[in-house]
Order: sequence, then structure tokens, then C-alpha cells
Amino acid sequence: MTQPASTANQPAGLHLEVVPPLTRQGEAGVDAALAKVAALHESVGLDGINIPEIREESSKSDKGERRMPFEPRMEPRELARRIRDTFGIECMINRVVVHLERDRQADWFRETWEEYGVRRFVLVGGEKSGVDYPGPSVPEANELIREVISDRHLRVGNICIPTRSGEADRMRRKMRTGTDFFTTQIVYHPEQFTDLVDALVDGGLPSPPPEVLVTLCPVKNERNIRFLHWLGVDLAPELEAWLTEKPDEVTERSLTQIERAWATISAHRARRAPSMPVGVSLAPIGKIPHETTVRLARNLSVELSRTA
Repeated sequence: MTQPASTANQPAGLHLEVVPPLTRQGEAGVDAALAKVAALHESVGLDGINIPEIREESSKSDKGERRMPFEPRMEPRELARRIRDTFGIECMINRVVVHLERDRQADWFRETWEEYGVRRFVLVGGEKSGVDYPGPSVPEANELIREVISDRHLRVGNICIPTRSGEADRMRRKMRTGTDFFTTQIVYHPEQFTDLVDALVDGGLPSPPPEVLVTLCPVKNERNIRFLHWLGVDLAPELEAWLTEKPDEVTERSLTQIERAWATISAHRARRAPSMPVGVSLAPIGKIPHETTVRLARNLSVELSRTA
């Protein structure tokens, strides 16, 4: 197996999650996605774009709700090519690997690398455990992509769920199969991530340590929060009550909580695992104004600079 490229001993920077537009939106949807990138990149400078692969799936919580039905979307790697051609920013594609047989998945990796110029991948498993999917598991896909693409510029990521029992050990096992960075599930409570840092350090921090992008998500209203539940995000009832106490303050309160959480995470990382690169993947949900996201990104960037 080809070993993952080593990561720099510095925070992993600021990334923006951009969901591919609906197919029916056509070029107008692409333009809206590019405008979202432009607003942040021109104001704060982005280190990368995180593009999820949206599939039809079920709720992860009985409190969850997805108001909009599933609709086909632009292919993530096509959006990645448009973003790179327009802004010169590297994109990472979140790829669900279990739905294509091994050979077909290998062809997809090869094609995405050669024809679309994508250099970063986040490999994702199936929605349900115990299901016999036709494609490779995430560890198998980690090894497969490095067999298909033997290039030092390849970056292979996996998903990290900080609240999941034994997650630190799971991360170590995935690193042995070729993972060199992780993106987390959406985090609202700082202890969810600081406990994971402690578990990684106490069990022996791998060398080189994993790069981790903490996903942070401002919301606009109570409906957005129900969607977070649908995604499986762990949100304490007390925090949810505070966020929604005043409907016209949901966005501002979510920004306040995110900035507090990130300050705690940054300080804890600097104290316990200074060699571990930790950055941000910013994933706004709802029609949050560009200027609001820019303000949040600037404030988060200050903490990124302090802990470099």
C-alpha cells in the first residue's frame, strides 16, 4: 500500500462546503454556487471547497425532518471543475463508495483524477450497517484509490463522528489503510471534539498525526435545526431551546455558539495536541446572507491564525 502524504504541522485552514445545485436549476444554480464561493474567497481566502455527494437517505433521528424531497443534482466532480477553473481553489469530493463494484469504483477514481483534476477525496460508507452493499468498504476503498492513483498529490479523507464510541481507535485503523485526513460530522458542542482529541493523545497520537476538519454549521431557523437532527447531529435540548428561544435571533445565536465552541476547540488542540492540524469546514444551512457567513469566517480565521 502507498503511504499517505505527510501533513504540514499547522492548522488545516478554512474550507467551505458547497452543495451541488439541483439539476433543474441549470446554469443559474451553478452561478449561485460560484457566487457563494466568491463571497468568502474574496473576503477571507479559502483553502479548499468541500463538495458532498447528496443521495436519498432516511432520517438519523426521530426528531429529524427533511422538508424538501430528494431531487437530482449536478455531479459533484463537475462542480469541482467549475470552481477550480474559476477560482483556482482545490476541491474535495465526498464520495459514497459502497454503491459501485470494486472495478467500477476504481474507474470512477481514475476518471475523476484524470479528467476532472480532483486531487482530494473524502470516502464515505453506506447509510446502514449490516447491509451487503456491492461496493468496497471505506478501508477497502482507501487502499483501492491508492492502488489506482499513485501520486504524492493525492489526499484521501474519511468521515469522523466524534460522538461515536471508539472513534479514536477507528481513526487509527483507517489511517493504516491510507487515510491522511478526516472531516467531522457537524459539531456544536466543543467537548464532543475535545474528548476525541484527548482519546487520540492518550492512546498514542499517530505520527504523522491526522489532519482534521471540524464541520461547523450556522443555521437560520428552527426548521434548519430539525434538518440537523435528520442528519444525526447531536444537539443538547438546552442548547436547542436557547437557539430557538427568539426566532429572529436564531442565526446570531448559532454564530455565537459556533465561535465559542471553536475557541475552546482551538485552545484545547494547542494545549494537548499542538502537532495535530485542525481546521474548519464551514457548512451553512439555509439562506444565510453571504455577509453573515463572511463575518463568521473572519472570526474563525482569527483563531486559526492564533493556533498556527
